[in-house]
Amino acid sequence: MKTDQSAASLENELKWIWESSNFPNFTYDNVNLESLTYKFGQLKMVENFMNQSDSNELQLEVLLDEAIATSAIEGEILQRSSVRSSINKLLKLGLEDDYSYTAQSDNLIEILIDTKTNKEPLTKKRLSAWHKALFPTGSSGLRDIKVGTYRTNSEDMQIVSGPWEKEKIHFVAPPSKIVEKLMDDFLRWLNKKDEQNSIYKAIVAHLYFVLIHPFDDGNGRIARAITDYVLAQTNLANAKFYSISTIIYKNRKEYYDLLDCVCKQTNQDITLWVEWFVKLLEISIDETLQKVEAVQTKAKFWDKHRDTQLNDRQKKVILKMLSYLPGKFEGGMRVNKYMSLTKSQRLTASRDISDLVQKGIFESFGKGRGVYYELKE
Repeated sequence: MKTDQSAASLENELKWIWESSNFPNFTYDNVNLESLTYKFGQLKMVENFMNQSDSNELQLEVLLDEAIATSAIEGEILQRSSVRSSINKLLKLGLEDDYSYTAQSDNLIEILIDTKTNKEPLTKKRLSAWHKALFPTGSSGLRDIKVGTYRTNSEDMQIVSGPWEKEKIHFVAPPSKIVEKLMDDFLRWLNKKDEQNSIYKAIVAHLYFVLIHPFDDGNGRIARAITDYVLAQTNLANAKFYSISTIIYKNRKEYYDLLDCVCKQTNQDITLWVEWFVKLLEISIDETLQKVEAVQTKAKFWDKHRDTQLNDRQKKVILKMLSYLPGKFEGGMRVNKYMSLTKSQRLTASRDISDLVQKGIFESFGKGRGVYYELKE
């Protein structure tokens, strides 16, 4: 009895989840997956009825948002045009291209495609390749980091936020001397063919990897890629048609607040994490289904106006407005906005807009200086 009390007392003194002798024997309550499974089924059914052109457009939209989001979470801003160009090139979609791809955008898209299409076991070598692709210069900002290998620094790996000298420590990761062992165990568990539900496995894998935090930098991006990888092993739906990173970015405060809570669960109970992530996946599929609607609307628009003569300025503006589907271009198109987007003079912009109205592409609303234009349905 005294031994049990001593063990309980020691457990209560621990601060981080990985310090427990039970790590990583996570426990969680089963969550109702019916709604999520149904949504995956919807997406798979939609995929079966999409033509190749619409499928290419959907892949482009999802991967584009995902690449932008997974970088933005880490404070890195990528140019949408460069990312779009990389996707078009690497997936050979054959879409109109401005060839603005960069090594950075190419590398990131290569990782995302690999996670979603390559079903080979995840190994240390493959993780190292992803890490090298994320940091081809061997540095993160102005800081040199170990690239393609696990961290070895003897100092604590701290996850912090806040201004200089007022940082908040969210989590202290396991010491580097045990990272190799932890990662060997992680990869063995990840690649094991077992009866564990793949949705649960993807959710747990994300957290498990983040808690180990094996690299000097890039752990968040790789954790999100691992989630995609596990889900891609299933037949739930085409992994290139939905994005975890996009939804995490939109809910990143909740994400970090939850990590703050879960990383201190020395009893290994991660139920809160599992429940939240299931909801996140549902939102992700819902967003994709909205994108499908937008893609089909765009296809109908261009089919309707396939013989309509448009100049490059008009095409650019229409593409910009269509990119806001299924919503509408905020505030409508106005002459000043048209001038800004096309770098044209007021007279030219006014003529272009009048021409679009006459051709049944634009519909005008309001009067006088308040007039604005929407794409005609």
